[in-house]
Amino acid sequence: MLHNTKTAIKGMSLPELQSWCRSVGETSFRGIQLYEWMYKKGVSNPEKMSNISQKFRDYLVSNTITSTIQLELKTKSNLEETIKYLFRLDDGNFIETVSMVHEGRHTVCISSQVGCSVDCDFCATGKMGFLRNLSGGEIVDQLIYVRNDVDVPITNVVFMGMGEPFLNYDRVIKSADIFHNPRGFNLGKHRITISTAGILPKIKQFIDEEQKYKLAISLNASNNSTRDKIMPINKKWNIQKI
Repeated sequence: MLHNTKTAIKGMSLPELQSWCRSVGETSFRGIQLYEWMYKKGVSNPEKMSNISQKFRDYLVSNTITSTIQLELKTKSNLEETIKYLFRLDDGNFIETVSMVHEGRHTVCISSQVGCSVDCDFCATGKMGFLRNLSGGEIVDQLIYVRNDVDVPITNVVFMGMGEPFLNYDRVIKSADIFHNPRGFNLGKHRITISTAGILPKIKQFIDEEQKYKLAISLNASNNSTRDKIMPINKKWNIQKI
């Protein structure tokens, strides 16, 4: 069966998974099981979800997408405990993820878009231009892969990879919720940081919604004249407005 006829359940929230399970004739409890298998245990192959009936496992294999990225290249630093991952997406695009272990802390830097439209002068991703937003599954799968690959438990997640997270706001927040949920990755709210170049309406939305995650604003300059040159977005939302 072709991918475009399947339902992408990787990246769904718990209520979404429960609703989807009911829509295909299963119980809400199945949604809890799927959520824990995919996010807490990091299992992408439905055949390995042992407490789910064989009939439903067969259905999942035939009708759903539970894995969204494939490793293309893995590069280890010779100087520090840092690993850079290049992942291939189903449409042939690529994203990068970085794992950094230092003094017992394991921080993972994840991407939220393929390319970026913000066009900061110092950023290689900006030179690509914007191709598309990542799905929730593609965001979450980055962390799942690193957790399965590196022995040191993940302590921190930063949305500071490819893309501007606040231009993929809803999926970034949903992914952060999965990382925070005790049935998911169970990371503390202050261990999840979302970085923005300064998308002011989304900063306001983040505050109005009383989101619990840490917010980092990438200034890169202490005055507007310098920031105008290296970050074109400053001409729309300058330092004072931020």
